[in-house]
Amino acid sequence: MFYDDLFCSLTSSFYPKISSDSLEQTENSQLQNVSRNSKFFSEIDRLFILGNQYSQPIDEKELLKDVSTRLWFTYRKGFSQINGNGPDSDQGWGCMIRCGQMMLAETFIRLYLGREFKWDSDITGNPFYWKILSYFKDEKLAPYSIQQIAMMGVGEGIQIGKWFGPNAIAQVLNKLTTYEESNHLRFYIAMDNYELMKTCNKCIKCKQHKKGKCEEWSPLLLIIPLRLGLNEFNQDYTESLKRCLEIKYTVGLIGGKPNQAYYFYGYLDDELLYMDPHECQPYVPNFVQEMNDKTYHTNIMWKLKFSHLDPSIALGFVCKHEEDFLELIDLLRKDVVKDGDIHSLFDISDKRPDFDSLSATDSLDVNSDDEFVLI
Repeated sequence: MFYDDLFCSLTSSFYPKISSDSLEQTENSQLQNVSRNSKFFSEIDRLFILGNQYSQPIDEKELLKDVSTRLWFTYRKGFSQINGNGPDSDQGWGCMIRCGQMMLAETFIRLYLGREFKWDSDITGNPFYWKILSYFKDEKLAPYSIQQIAMMGVGEGIQIGKWFGPNAIAQVLNKLTTYEESNHLRFYIAMDNYELMKTCNKCIKCKQHKKGKCEEWSPLLLIIPLRLGLNEFNQDYTESLKRCLEIKYTVGLIGGKPNQAYYFYGYLDDELLYMDPHECQPYVPNFVQEMNDKTYHTNIMWKLKFSHLDPSIALGFVCKHEEDFLELIDLLRKDVVKDGDIHSLFDISDKRPDFDSLSATDSLDVNSDDEFVLI
């Protein structure tokens, strides 16, 4: 049903026409860049991108398509001033916002287009792709725009122009999703009340479901904020993080290194693969039929050693069906969260923990990026 609703909302403006000559030139240039790294690819032992493993011999063209398919959101300049008199660029402060946008965009791609979707000259007219991209336009009316996120952040105590943490951006995107009726996405942050997992994303004005509780499953984005170390990343958690990025339901993780946020979508041997939002590009004013969307894609595979990772991160998993969620929990219990393992990333509980028994000093701060969590 949510596919039908989304499709009905599309207009002809989501069918841009890009010249085949321009696309062919871009693709040929990208393939030349990859071909220079053939020796490098032959030396790789383990490579995972969003749950997909690339085994030797690695298909470099297929790998390139997979990387460049991910939506790449970066700093922009020249958009309308936030709140009418605020900044017209997010350079220097919006990197975690852009990373949150990338994780959420990957979620929508998985739900509406599928993991097998590839961005190339044959599918650039796909209406679902353009609808997803339109969600993140740098305009105040777009549901997940830099303007909407910055303004919603004020309600979380974050002034416009100030840096977000992984949990803070998750909380803001959660609230924006609640107000966006067209995407039918259910958002659950592991630090929330468990009952919220059953809440309709239209619960504020939902008349169909009693008290906002859904009778049927809706697509779920599960966010797990973590702090894996005090001032530095505890490398004992490396293998568990790798396992998370190998699970087919992963939509990556947001984090970075001190004062720089990245969106991580996989790993290569002992290094994380990420997309870097720190390039400042001109604002794209609207999506017209002749629009070229190449500034929203990159074939660069940035790498970061696990040891350089900031300890504050947020994992993301998407479950389209309830069966997917149950399988995800089984996979996490089997490969990530093991009984007696002191290096488990988190705990999984079959029922809501008794938080009432916690003392005042044990209470949880849902806006903190420093808490250990339970699912």
